[in-house]
Amino acid sequence: MKKRHCNNCKGKRNHKELFEKKIRGDDDGFVWIEKYQVIECLGCENISFLKIYGDVTMVDYDYDGNPEYYYDETIFPYFLEKGDELKYQYYLPDSIKIIYKETIAAFKADSYILTAGGLRAIIEAICNHLKIKKDNLEKRIDALYKKGHLTLSESKRLHSIRFLGNDALHEISKPKKEHLYLLLEIVNHLLANLYINDKIIKGKVDTIVDKYEDFSVLVQNLINEDLLKKELTLDELLGKSKRLIDKTKIAEFEKNFEKDVTEKKLSFISLTKEKKYKILKVPEQSFSW
Repeated sequence: MKKRHCNNCKGKRNHKELFEKKIRGDDDGFVWIEKYQVIECLGCENISFLKIYGDVTMVDYDYDGNPEYYYDETIFPYFLEKGDELKYQYYLPDSIKIIYKETIAAFKADSYILTAGGLRAIIEAICNHLKIKKDNLEKRIDALYKKGHLTLSESKRLHSIRFLGNDALHEISKPKKEHLYLLLEIVNHLLANLYINDKIIKGKVDTIVDKYEDFSVLVQNLINEDLLKKELTLDELLGKSKRLIDKTKIAEFEKNFEKDVTEKKLSFISLTKEKKYKILKVPEQSFSW
């Protein structure tokens, strides 16, 4: 039994054949054969489609001069042999997600020049989304670093992608597959840091609160039945959660929160003459993601 790639197991696994259709041809002595198979992974039961092709020109010879015919095999859907496609792509901005999906599709189809160009285009799309507007990609990457979106090491890696993309598109130079896998890993890491990781962990682990809307949500989520009708200072209400708040912004947040309560924008809480907050009811749980 021949091992074939399973896109679910991410490696070569034994498969069983569920269905096969053979087509043979003889075009004036040019003999060829195609086989189409539906196959199932014996490990995870993932279903794939296999195309096998061979013809009279596809032959090697052993030491004794005996012919040994070989076949080309293609498994659908296409897959990445190494590395991983980015998870949680739905968090990406649409302009970046479109280019990323097309780049991955090109890589799976062994279109290496288009893949290199696509990786370069992803960087351009990131710059556009972050409103980094310079006259060429080199300066735009440098601006990403200067504006704090990248570390210096990350910016150097993006220049590697720029070089490879330029060579592929301008010189029509086909890059090596192993180099593309390295650059894809860099792009995945960058996209995850910029657009995905914060959304995944928000609400699941403690993170720094640096926006007023998140501060307001934090306060609401701290209120429970045990606090009803109690009068507390904001520090008492926040408790240990105060450590999550950006120290440079806490005074601003407290001022805005007091204003919202005074103007009765928050129905679950009121402000006493002693500048304490009285809990009127438990608000519905709020989430800022």
